[in-house]
Amino acid sequence: MIKLASRTIGAGLIAALLAGCSSEQGGSVNLTKTLATTLVGVAKSRRSEAPQQVTVTPEMYAKIVIPLLQVNPQESGGSDFLQRKVIRRDSLPGAVEVWSSSDNAQIFLRNGVVIGTRGIGRDIIAADANYTVKALRTGANGSGIRTFTVSDGDVTTSKLSYRCEIGNQGAEKIIVVNRGFTVNHFVENCSTTIAGAPDLHNDYWVERGTGIVRKSKQWVGPAVGYFEMVMLKN
Repeated sequence: MIKLASRTIGAGLIAALLAGCSSEQGGSVNLTKTLATTLVGVAKSRRSEAPQQVTVTPEMYAKIVIPLLQVNPQESGGSDFLQRKVIRRDSLPGAVEVWSSSDNAQIFLRNGVVIGTRGIGRDIIAADANYTVKALRTGANGSGIRTFTVSDGDVTTSKLSYRCEIGNQGAEKIIVVNRGFTVNHFVENCSTTIAGAPDLHNDYWVERGTGIVRKSKQWVGPAVGYFEMVMLKN
């Protein structure tokens, strides 16, 4: 699961995960089997310990030859490494990417912005991100309505509507493992009048020149709260 990887097995996990992976498609089976087997063992042996975030070393990073997204759940702790499965385009701005975890949990990103999840609990069935994607692509401040259709945990769903504002905080430098990137830091604040629904506060660090969201902290649903997502290889 997305929340299980422990810092104590991080080096062995990534080394095993990457062994033999020579392409995005060719490494799919090994990636899934290795992660699933390793994480099951971690879950059984460390049930009483809070999972810790995995630190990717330069040596590990050098072995990554497939698109890989590190996900660090902010509330439950731990880390997982998601492989990109699909890229598709539709009539809306930006490309949609489907990233899959070791146990086939999925995160759907439109140009780095979460528009859906599967398998993480009370999933985001669908979400719009048009104004957010536009702001990240143009570098300009913006505002708009964001809606989320969220699973109630059974066969029903709830619709959440937010009034949001996103602002470009200017240039920053971030480090991903041992690589430095000059990015624009965007802060998105969303409020709602729906009783019991939380206000949302998302952060995006967008690489200048490429428009790639190198890092973000985004709300991914009421059951799990926020995930930090780091683009290791795209």
